Amino acid sequence: MPRIRTATARMLPELSPPLERELTESNFPLTLWRELAALGWLKGFETPNQLCPDYGQIAQAAMTLTRAYASPGLTMSWLGQLLKLDILKRYGNNTLNCIEEIESGQTLCALAISEPNAGAHPKHLTCRAESTGDGIVLTGKKAYVSQGPHADWFIVLAISDEVADRKQFSAFIVPRSQRGLTLATPERGQGLASHSHCGITFERCELPAAARIGTPGRAFEEISQPMRSLEDVLMLAPIAAAIRLQLELLAGIPEGKIPTEELTPAFCLSETVSELGLLSARRLGQNAIPPDLSALVIGARALIEQSQSLIAPWMSLHPKLETLGKDIRLLTSIGQSATYKRAARLARALAPTGG
Repeated sequence: MPRIRTATARMLPELSPPLERELTESNFPLTLWRELAALGWLKGFETPNQLCPDYGQIAQAAMTLTRAYASPGLTMSWLGQLLKLDILKRYGNNTLNCIEEIESGQTLCALAISEPNAGAHPKHLTCRAESTGDGIVLTGKKAYVSQGPHADWFIVLAISDEVADRKQFSAFIVPRSQRGLTLATPERGQGLASHSHCGITFERCELPAAARIGTPGRAFEEISQPMRSLEDVLMLAPIAAAIRLQLELLAGIPEGKIPTEELTPAFCLSETVSELGLLSARRLGQNAIPPDLSALVIGARALIEQSQSLIAPWMSLHPKLETLGKDIRLLTSIGQSATYKRAARLARALAPTGG
């Protein structure tokens, strides 16, 4: 990813009326996306002299993007593409054309893990990848594939083996045009404009052996778990930016309707979340193996919820307040159960072992 020295809004294209309209609709803003690509914002993680990407810089850029377009959904899409590009560059030895297409802004890559009535819990997933000697055959269904309606490439996790009754998962890169792949009708979300999803059916979808990415049987450890943890941490700072936008909207309401002292606690909370988000993002890049920051994420989300409770009485004073509020609620609920379980494991480790 190119160095973003100051992460100011000047580094982003000006928001023209057509783009503003696109961001308020469910359609993906491809024109804006290609402008971002032309500026180098989709180049991925190019940090050859570092053990890890500069996550602190990425979190700062995510705040800039959120403030520039008042669209946490757009920021979520951008961050997701960077993380998927990193996956492809780390593990996809035969996906150069795919990477070039994504970096140019001509297409998107979607991650397919969750399944109907199963969520993303590995114990309940059933989509399988059968080795045929010359290649792989995918069979099964995926659900809630974010950006699936607009993607031309999919990273798909499927059961590739079972060892001692424990499912082993591998990952595959699959083009939208692959025979045996069928996309379901796109589903519009209840927020996060531009961030739609869909289901996928694989009916004996034949892939070459080169479609496998990463270590066979290790896709959950290499892809799914890190992706969830990174998104949890890296979205804290842009959520804080969205709260700051809410407060600026309230501050512009005619004097007398909202006492300044009523906004002060929410402002303090947003500043705290912002600093927590940036500090935690920097911590992610200090070691080759990122630390588990689940407890920090849970704590920051509690502060975010407090801020929204303080702002709630005035949500009706401006239509954008409720839109931002809905996006903030959705972002803090994504993966909430899994994040809490990781934090609970950390808490249990504090208990004495007895003796």
